[in-house]
Amino acid sequence: MKKLAKLALCASIGLCTVPVANAANWFDIQTISLPEWGSGKLIGFVQPLFTDYSANSVTSGPVHDQTAKFNLVQPTSNQTSDFYVQRARLFVRGSINPDISYYVGTEMGQNGYDYSFGSYSPRLIDANVVFSNYIPGIRLEVGNIRAPGPEGAMEGFMDFNLLDMFPTGITQLMQPTFYNPSVAYAQITHPINTGQPYAVPAANVSGNNGFRYPGVQAEDWFMVAPQTEVAYGLMLADYGRLFDQGTSNGPIIAGRLQASYLLDDPETIKSCDYCKRFFRNDLTGFVWAQQAHPSIMGVESTMKRDGFGMTFRDGYMQRGGLNIKAEYFEGSGNIVAPAVFNTFPGAQTQLTNELVYIGSQNKASGYSASAGYFLDKNWELVARYDYYDRLPNLADQERIFKDKAVMAVYHMTPMNKIVVDYIDRSLGIPNPGAIPAGPQRALAESIAGSIGNQFDIWAVFAF
Repeated sequence: MKKLAKLALCASIGLCTVPVANAANWFDIQTISLPEWGSGKLIGFVQPLFTDYSANSVTSGPVHDQTAKFNLVQPTSNQTSDFYVQRARLFVRGSINPDISYYVGTEMGQNGYDYSFGSYSPRLIDANVVFSNYIPGIRLEVGNIRAPGPEGAMEGFMDFNLLDMFPTGITQLMQPTFYNPSVAYAQITHPINTGQPYAVPAANVSGNNGFRYPGVQAEDWFMVAPQTEVAYGLMLADYGRLFDQGTSNGPIIAGRLQASYLLDDPETIKSCDYCKRFFRNDLTGFVWAQQAHPSIMGVESTMKRDGFGMTFRDGYMQRGGLNIKAEYFEGSGNIVAPAVFNTFPGAQTQLTNELVYIGSQNKASGYSASAGYFLDKNWELVARYDYYDRLPNLADQERIFKDKAVMAVYHMTPMNKIVVDYIDRSLGIPNPGAIPAGPQRALAESIAGSIGNQFDIWAVFAF
């Protein structure tokens, strides 16, 4: 019965039209076009979003009555609640011939990818071509490539959980903002900033790159046993943003290796190609690593990121279906502390500029875990916990972020859903005694205590 239900579901919703949920092999999903798409098929989705922060104003020092940016809807950061279109994406996927697939997409909306130096505009987000079967054991991807990395960064349309908010660690550690490395930036030498970070003003900060870098990637996947698949990706690219040439900052190399045990029997897999790709039930383990050598004002430093994790998926849009994820990630060098406040009269530099802590001695780490359970075909409940420890090597600067999130999802179809989520957020100072007593410590504690919880209602409408 389970096999028949999968086959009926695949046939009834027309999975040949879009890549949808619960695929563990992101290298396959995001690179190889289906034959049914022919030479090109237009696909897209719109994501409206309402966000509200239960924000508290800071009550200490020169920022009295100011609202911290982590309590403001980003990336505009000018109000505590907003309704807007966070993402609207159009893309074309198809094949030039059976061995050459392409993927071209544009991103529109109010988000960090479309933001650049103070303004929004539609951006090219996916632009790549994949050559298969020309080199044994290697598929070659060229273009703007989603870097192999943590699961949260690899996930594609439509497999996001809490789509409006990545885990804090993924956001701060793995999805950096970019800046012109040649501009003269000040180094903060204030007593509480013992790491002497570079202060990058907001006017010099570009947006993020959606985990995508212009470059080339070798990738492939193999069945090493009837129900066991191994996949890999190794990327060499430019550390920067595709369309902001002033942000180019040297090469980045990234790789990911994963192994999946397929829970479905081989006959089900053979008889339903769409189920195999988009509704695959599996247990997957993965490891990944990234390294770059960005410079700032002529000073080059080594930046490393790595991690590991697992996913378990069984029964998407079926009663009792499960979706479990857990991953750990860490990094050293170029640890970024985003600006705490917008610019205002009398503001201290370290509070209104993005602080970049170069050097391999600067570290951060975190983990996230989530579990989703389908009450029936349409309703899914999800819980997630995120932990991020930033700069534990600097006692006065260490901050620990913890998020506890719950969400209810109504899946209208595999391509369309409505979500309500609530996120309990906290920001801790584990070593308050390392901050000089008096106004400095009071200010730090007031900022940390002002963090508010988050409530969202959002939807995805795909076509």
